[in-house]
Order: sequence, then C-alpha cells, then structure tokens
Amino acid sequence: MATVGLAAGLPLVLLLRKYPDINVETLCNVDVAENGWRYIVIHHSATPDGSAGAFDGYHRNNRGWENGLGYHFVIGNGTQSRDGEIEVGKRWKLQLHGAHAGDTYFNRTGIGICLVGNFEEDEEPTKKQLESLEKVIRYLSKRYDIPLSRIILHKEVKENHTACPGKNFPNNELRRRLRDLASKDDMSA
Repeated sequence: MATVGLAAGLPLVLLLRKYPDINVETLCNVDVAENGWRYIVIHHSATPDGSAGAFDGYHRNNRGWENGLGYHFVIGNGTQSRDGEIEVGKRWKLQLHGAHAGDTYFNRTGIGICLVGNFEEDEEPTKKQLESLEKVIRYLSKRYDIPLSRIILHKEVKENHTACPGKNFPNNELRRRLRDLASKDDMSA
C-alpha cells in the first residue's frame, strides 16, 4: 500500500493523484485492530479551498489537537487537492476516534468524512466529490454494517448545533442514490 508518513506533522494520507489505480477497499484498509464504527458523519469544510494537510495543520496549530486532522477522510474540490480526491487521515489509519462531531459519542463511533467547500453559501459539492463520497460510504457501510439510517449529516448530531454540511448539500439526492445502489447490490447478490 502506498502511504505518506507522518513527516512534517502531516497526516497519513494516501494520495490518489499519485496512485490513481488504488481502489476504495485498499484506501480504507488498516493495519491495526478496527474500531466498532456505528455511524458515518458527513461534513463540509466551510472553506472554499483546503486539503487534509491544510486542515491537519489548522487542527494541530489552532485547536491544539495532538492527533491533528479531526476527520477520517477528506474529499477534495480541485483547489489544494484534486477534485474528488479522497485523502485518508491519521485517525483512520490508526483507528482513532474523530474530533469532528462536537459530541463525544459520535466522535467515538462515527467515521468523519469532510468534503472541501462551503455548501452553506452558493457552492454545491462537485460531481466528482459526490461520486467519491458515494464510493467511500458504500464501502464503509458494508464493511461495518452501517445502515442508511446511521449515515448522518453533522447538523443531525445535535439540534441547532451547526448547519454543516450546509443548505446546498444534496442530502435527499445522496440518500436516494445510496438506496438505489443498495438495491442493485442486493439484486446482484
């Protein structure tokens, strides 16, 4: 597996632009005992640009988080990482709880996936971001037996806590597509 180490305080990150043939299963593979994940929590960065490395630096330097990047995965929008690029953080590779949900239970049991962009303003996720999000969710939900009802938006963790991932995030469309894909998977099994 191709990984970038913890040099210069960056998270462990698989860079798909360097290794375009890596599939989602390989990307999500871990070499340590796996956590008992129960949820997938979807976020936006609330910034127009970013990457796992940029957010890792912010989380370490501005928030003082020893393990850096609070999310397990970051999906790029073409600014500081490629559009649709899936970056894997140290917390995933080491199966550490996240620092993304604003709630201890969901940080410990929820896989945090952040799409770069501010979907509360005019922006929407790109087509490639949504395709990558679907791939990661499909794989993780099968691997950890996480039903569609436990794939949630950050704003669903606590009432009135946040607007994340923003009013322009296509939640209904994503859920419909995941249901459709699950039906196709069931029919082909």
